[in-house]
Amino acid sequence: MMISRKILLLLLTLPIILGLIVGSQIINDENIEQRELIQDSCNIRTENNNKYIKEYVIPNRCSAPVAITIDDEGLVWFIENNHSKLVSFNPGKKSFIEYQISEVYLDVQSWSIIAVNNEIWFTDHQNNLIWKYIKSESRFEYYRLLTENAYPVQILNNKNQMIVSEIFGKKIAILEIDQLVTNTTNGINEISPEIDLDVLGGIAIDDENRIWYTMLTWPIEGYLGSYKDGEFISYKLPKEISSPVGISIRENQIWINDHGSSQFVLFNLENNTFTNYVTSSSKSDFTTTLPYWNKFDNNGNIWMNLHQSNTIAKMDIEKMILIEYEIPTKNLDWGGISNPLQFDIDNQGNIWFTEWTENKIAMLDTKKPLEFDIESSTREIIIDSNKVGEMILTIEPKKQLDVEIIITGTFTKNGSIKNVSITVEQIENEFNVKKEIPILIKSENLSRGTYTIMVSVESGEITQSIPIKLIMK
Repeated sequence: MMISRKILLLLLTLPIILGLIVGSQIINDENIEQRELIQDSCNIRTENNNKYIKEYVIPNRCSAPVAITIDDEGLVWFIENNHSKLVSFNPGKKSFIEYQISEVYLDVQSWSIIAVNNEIWFTDHQNNLIWKYIKSESRFEYYRLLTENAYPVQILNNKNQMIVSEIFGKKIAILEIDQLVTNTTNGINEISPEIDLDVLGGIAIDDENRIWYTMLTWPIEGYLGSYKDGEFISYKLPKEISSPVGISIRENQIWINDHGSSQFVLFNLENNTFTNYVTSSSKSDFTTTLPYWNKFDNNGNIWMNLHQSNTIAKMDIEKMILIEYEIPTKNLDWGGISNPLQFDIDNQGNIWFTEWTENKIAMLDTKKPLEFDIESSTREIIIDSNKVGEMILTIEPKKQLDVEIIITGTFTKNGSIKNVSITVEQIENEFNVKKEIPILIKSENLSRGTYTIMVSVESGEITQSIPIKLIMK
């Protein structure tokens, strides 16, 4: 168990731990001029923007933000992990207000925060607590989890309950809101999944109040589980998905992100089938993109943060096209990423996310139109050892474009092509008219089975990808 726990910390929390150490050193340095000379100091930050994303530098230096949410009034809330403060940001006024969480607990660390009515709820894995801020009273309360060192990582609201995922506690905590008493465990119960893997992942709640969750023993196996009224149901995930974290459910479709690879998976509850997908290639120095958390927007599209690709992505459910928005800040000392570790969606459909190492929050304007469209002549190709599959990729620009065509697939964890040859007809990189591009696919000792190829077109800050089902007979 200790090996897997250390690995999960590497995948999930090591960046936080390292950053908090560095951040504490900077904050405790009384010489401002000296600390501004430190290479890659989080004190030295500027806003970087592109056509789709606007960044805001947090006034309190080295704050290490992770958890973020938006309330019904449009205020953005997040936690300064280095300063144990809850912060609200008013997008209209571009103003920040800080609230000291506690005079006793000066090391509050949060991965998840939600706004419910007039209250802000958030996890605290450092102190094994769940916090509530009552806005109308400007007052904090906190509640103690039953299991020690549980590491609460996600909190969801389910009517009169709060549901919490405990990664190392390997339990799901259920908080009965009307029974909670500050500084106690009153009103808190826990359930333990029937399958005992090394750690618990993310959680989701369906329309029938069934709790869904992921479990894993990385890199060996991952499971999907559900619980309601004492009944457990478990499903083994495809072997490629051994670090499942983010999970969201809507209309019998469950989307799960694998934070140990470049893959994510769709589970269809109507026929109990899995479909693996993969992102485009990484936009950073890392070879894997690490899809992290995910959420549905009001239109039924699934959004996710690709942690190591430094992008925010949307799977357009109607078109079944993956759209990746590149984040303008790229910290070269972190491999060219800004560490976008959490995000949320406001009432207008905009995506708000934190940049942990960059001391920023940022907004992705989802209403801005894309500069090109793509489509494929087919969404399914069947081949065997003697045949070549063919498709036509159509790119329709709305202005002069400089494009690159990228092919990834579910053959490997990082999406690289293996045991197939894919030939793309060369085109001029820059064009402003509709293009139809033949693509040929041939097996090179590919094993029988079903795979997904992502045919991607990258231009500027945007990459769009079409998933093609590849069936090897």
